[in-house]
This record gives sequence, C-alpha cells and structure tokens, in this order.
Amino acid sequence: MTSVKLKLNKDRVRCDGTYPLVFQLIHRRQKKLIYSPFKLYEDEFDEQQGKVCYLSEERRMQREVRRMNREIRQQRKSIGRHIEILEQRRESYTVADVVFRYKVEHDSLSLLHYMDMQIAYRERLSRFGSVAALRNTRSSVSSFIGQRIVALSDVNGAFIRDYEEWLLRRGVCCNTVCYYMRNLRSVYNQAVLDGYPMSGNYPFRFLHSKPQHTVKRALGRDAMRRIAGIDLSDYPHLDMARDLFMFSFFSRGMPFVDMVFLKKSAVSGGVISYRRHKTNQLLHVEVTPQLAGLMEKYANESEWVFPVLRDAKDKQVQYRLYRVALERENRNLKRVGELCGLDTVLTAYVARHSWATLAKETGAAISVISEGLGHTSEKTTQIYLKEFDRRVVDQVNRKVSSL
Repeated sequence: MTSVKLKLNKDRVRCDGTYPLVFQLIHRRQKKLIYSPFKLYEDEFDEQQGKVCYLSEERRMQREVRRMNREIRQQRKSIGRHIEILEQRRESYTVADVVFRYKVEHDSLSLLHYMDMQIAYRERLSRFGSVAALRNTRSSVSSFIGQRIVALSDVNGAFIRDYEEWLLRRGVCCNTVCYYMRNLRSVYNQAVLDGYPMSGNYPFRFLHSKPQHTVKRALGRDAMRRIAGIDLSDYPHLDMARDLFMFSFFSRGMPFVDMVFLKKSAVSGGVISYRRHKTNQLLHVEVTPQLAGLMEKYANESEWVFPVLRDAKDKQVQYRLYRVALERENRNLKRVGELCGLDTVLTAYVARHSWATLAKETGAAISVISEGLGHTSEKTTQIYLKEFDRRVVDQVNRKVSSL
C-alpha cells in the first residue's frame, strides 16, 4: 500500500522563508513528491493534522485558509483515487505510476504524458516493436498538437477527424494514416480500461481512411530455382542474405524475426518448434534436407541457429540487432534479385508469399496453407493468394479470347 503524507519540503526554502507544501508518496521504499500550489511558513502548517493553520487576519484570512484546506483535501482524494485503481488491478506498480496517473489527470498535455506512460509500460514488458510504433505515433500526434492544450478527455470525434485530415494534407499515405490511428486507438482504449474520464462517444467510429491492400509479390518456381542456384561465394554478405531467404521459404515462410530469434533448443527430433513473435502461435516444421544443410552451414557457438544476435543478453540490444539485420537483409536481397535478373524487388517477406503461392499451385487447400503459414484466420491467407488468383483468371481469359 502507498503511504501519503502532507508535509513541507524543507529542502526547498524560498527567498521569503516559505516552503512548498507537498504530498510525499512512499511505496516499496521508493519516494516521490507531488506539489500542491501552496507555499507556507513553518508555523502555518500543522503536520500532525495535515492542514493549514489560521494564525491571524494579518497573516491570512480565515476564508483563504478554508479554501486552501478544501483544495488540499481534493488533491489528496485525487491521489487516493489513483492509488485505489492501481491496487484494484492487482498488478505490481511503482510510486512513479501513481505520480504519472496524477499528472495525466492534472497536466495540460495529459494525452502525450499518458502515451509516455504507455511507452514506459511496454518497455518494461520488453514489447519493443510496440514501443517503436507508439513512439512514432506520439511524435506525429505531438506535431499535430503543437502548442495547444490537449487533455485525454479532449480526444473526441472532432479531434480524431482533424488529426486524420491533417495527416492527409501532409501527403501521408492511407496505410500510414491507418497505422497511426490504430496505435492511437489502442492508447484510447487502454485509457478507458484504466478508468480515465473520456469523451462520451467513441471517437474512432467515423474514420474515412481505410487500409489499402498492397500488391503481394510472389515468385514462381523458376525464379526460386535461380535464387537458390546462383553462386554468391565471392559475396559472403549476399550469400547469407540469400540463405536466410531460402531458409524462410523451406520452413513454410518463417518470418525473418522468428529466424533471427530461433534457438538451437527449438530443433529436436527432426522438428523445429517455435512460437511466432506476432501471434505467439506454436508452429512445428519438419527439418528437411534443405533446412538441415543451411543450419549446418551457419553452425556457431551461440544459442541461436543463425549468428545474428551474437551473445547479446539484453532484450533491448537484441531487438536493435534484429532491426539492423532486417534492414541489411532487405538491402542485400535487392542486390541478389538484380543479379538473378528478377523484375520483382526481393525482400525477406517475398519468401513467405512465394511459399503460399507455390503451395496453392500444388493444389493444397486454403486451410492447409493457412495452417502452414501460422495464420489465425483464412481471410489473411486469402490476401496472400489474391494476386495468384488474378493470374489464373487472366490465363483463362487469354484462352477464351483466342477466337
């Protein structure tokens, strides 16, 4: 339980001899201060009763003393309410969390402060992808707000509509607008769950921007053979990029993040068992000769199958190494695609789409492909295969058109 005590901050004596009146919060041996708006002389404050004392009309009028004590009681109630909410959640919290919640309610820039609180919370959970997304969104929202005063309760339909229009005027594409709105919506929903007073109507109901499906790039069997067969022994960096691409393809489109974080302990009894970072779904992949050959080629002394994270133990360092590796992979794959004479710009994700497309060409059912990719919904799989379906229809149309 957090203790709350009203006291004078004797470490901050002012030029006129007064001291700031503060609430001292202590929780698990950590201490924080929340300042009241009042500065008092030492004889004006009764620490035992926790209130301002009336001395004389020459010092302060009784009416002013009553008003000060009334505001102090309201401030104490506000602090107590936030402590009670955190206690009811039955989750571990710090005294800094109490101060953050109080500031969110009383600070003029509470929307940004609440976003800061969410960023800090996700950092503690090591959800670094979510942290990066929320930081990008906060930066955008901060630019939109400028010098205006925005509280959490100000996030209403008009605010969301104005923010959307502002993004579009700046030339931000629809998918990026949806990306910002999705992150802002998650912040709003979390604030509602945390019990903060919000606008009456749900402000995201009337968004105009809708996600636009990007063209899914998939390679045919001949192109995949060209990539697998090209000699890159003189270019070790391109060779590794190609090998990781092929490992993804041979492992039913394993995402790059899951390959980078794939541990040797996940390989047992001729099966790779891993959980997808995106969905936490457990997948099992048979170790084919192609996969076994690639794992043997990159055998190393670390705990990882591929020597990308090296010996990094800190999760934040690991995430940073992964992001750097992904940028390097896509840059090198682009060069590999050029050397192979491909029209498609090669990226790490092309392997995943290519596996899905070639699986369908073999006659595999959508449900089987969905299971292989680790999708939680067949609708997602249909998006992967939409471009393939169009090519089949175009081929039929050419035959019909040959009169």
